[in-house]
Amino acid sequence: MILRELHEILNRVEKPARYIGGEYNQIVKDPSRVKLRVGLLFPDVYEVGMSNLGLMIINDALNSMEEVWAERIFMPWIDMMSEMRRKNLPLFTLESKTAVKNLDVLGISLQHELLYTNVLHALELAGIPILARERTQVDPIVLAGGPCTVNPEPIAPVFDAMVIGDGESVAREIAQVLIETKGMERTKRLKALSKIDGVYVPSLYDDGVPPKPVELDVPKKVKRRIEPALGRKLIRRIVPHMQLVHDRISIEIMRGCTRGCRFCQAGFIYRPVREKFSSEVLEEALESLTCTGYEEIGLLSLSSADHTAITKIVENLKQISDSRFISVSIPSTRLDAFGVTLAGNIGGARRTGLTFAPEAGTQRLRNVINKNVSDEDFVRALELARKNGWHRVKLYFMVGLPTETDEDLRGIVSMAKIAKKIGFDLVTLSVAMFVPKPHTPFQFVEQKNLEYFEHARRILSEARRFAKLDFHDPKMSMVEGLLSRGDRKVFSVVMKAYELGACYDSWQSLFDYSKWTRALEMADLKLEKLLASRSIDEPLPWDHIDIGVNKSFLVEELKKALKAETTPDCREICQLCGVCSSKVKNVLERDALEVR
Repeated sequence: MILRELHEILNRVEKPARYIGGEYNQIVKDPSRVKLRVGLLFPDVYEVGMSNLGLMIINDALNSMEEVWAERIFMPWIDMMSEMRRKNLPLFTLESKTAVKNLDVLGISLQHELLYTNVLHALELAGIPILARERTQVDPIVLAGGPCTVNPEPIAPVFDAMVIGDGESVAREIAQVLIETKGMERTKRLKALSKIDGVYVPSLYDDGVPPKPVELDVPKKVKRRIEPALGRKLIRRIVPHMQLVHDRISIEIMRGCTRGCRFCQAGFIYRPVREKFSSEVLEEALESLTCTGYEEIGLLSLSSADHTAITKIVENLKQISDSRFISVSIPSTRLDAFGVTLAGNIGGARRTGLTFAPEAGTQRLRNVINKNVSDEDFVRALELARKNGWHRVKLYFMVGLPTETDEDLRGIVSMAKIAKKIGFDLVTLSVAMFVPKPHTPFQFVEQKNLEYFEHARRILSEARRFAKLDFHDPKMSMVEGLLSRGDRKVFSVVMKAYELGACYDSWQSLFDYSKWTRALEMADLKLEKLLASRSIDEPLPWDHIDIGVNKSFLVEELKKALKAETTPDCREICQLCGVCSSKVKNVLERDALEVR
């Protein structure tokens, strides 16, 4: 029935290739021969979701189990949602066009907070109750994973269970438990899931700050799941019918980062660093090229230039690229001579644009945020880039950082002036509002208001003489701050915003701040209070989530930040943050033995 209805409406929607499936290398199994059917929902459009490497890794991990069939689900665009509602067509899987409500499990990827209203719309389209407490025995078990789960509370009432941390192994463990408990009462199945390391079951905790267990045998804190090594190779990659946002073979060469930037949540929640061997990267690249026909390889990590064997990896891939006419890219360039040289070696003869992230306009403020880049590094890197033929440069900055002054803002203008003086044809400043995130040293500080951003914008407007200015919408950042730092009460705001029609909030063209301000009024919550600073002794909504980094370490890092003191890269000296267990240390020591 779904397939027939789909044929009737595809000619009325934009980009019908988003909904047809049947791509080369998709995984199809006989439903009668599997014991667990899983839907993996990325709550954004196909071309965004298919670019997400994490979703593809979990899809591959689950489908490697003979008794499990995992299928992909993506959020329909506005026009398709309208047609589906008009036709009473339920949300469906891409591979088999099965109604999502008929699956055993629905796993939802939470990559950023502005997807939350999309999640609610997706459940409504699927015919699955939005609130976990309202689901019955016939409804799928609804799970969440992704970086947002490190503060699960603002969206916790939606989920039966949530995965904290790396998902490759725990996804398979969850699937095995759900196979073994099939037919049991829903509450007993959820209790069984809570016994798995890294799985949080919100219904087993109260609504406190932080939530506390309501049963004796439930852990007070849920420990983040950490994959000790990056052993999985993703070879059989699905080849899409349409162009993706990141239309290439993406290979994760490293997970985690050692630099310790105090604003960067990913740098804390993905600790410790784990690297793939250079031989494994080369093998994955060669096999993926053979299976797909792609012409570009992207080397992904938080800081790819910091991989111990990056020079060897680039040299190996350059030999392939020269013979097969493919290109190699890295997502960002380190702000030093090595980073520029590396970018030049990868880019070959192409000299379009380089991207750097100084983040702050003065040395003092970069010390505060532990961005260990000096003014001299900045000038040398840009001079080398221009000398080697680069014509355009893009610089990323944040405003609203702790202790920031007008002098720091004027420093951004000065850096733009320097870049232009060095001789770049185009200098672009990309400026965003700083959002303090959970599990970072800045989780205690306030988030600046819209008036401050307008003040900063006026100062930065002086840079228009030297650069193109690109400002991220600060109202989006306000909502992001609300949803990343809130407790379970904030879910009422999410629900109200959804009921008011908020959807695709990460899309500038569809984001409507007035819906969120109205939702806050209806929930009787004050945004200013929710985004205010917090005492280092104050209980936080995410204190029941143990990411492995000690809270005392974050406090010490905050104190150092307020004195503009830096912390060395932990590859140079261990900072005793608490994350490196003996098991992880053994793997790190093994990696260090690779001949590079």
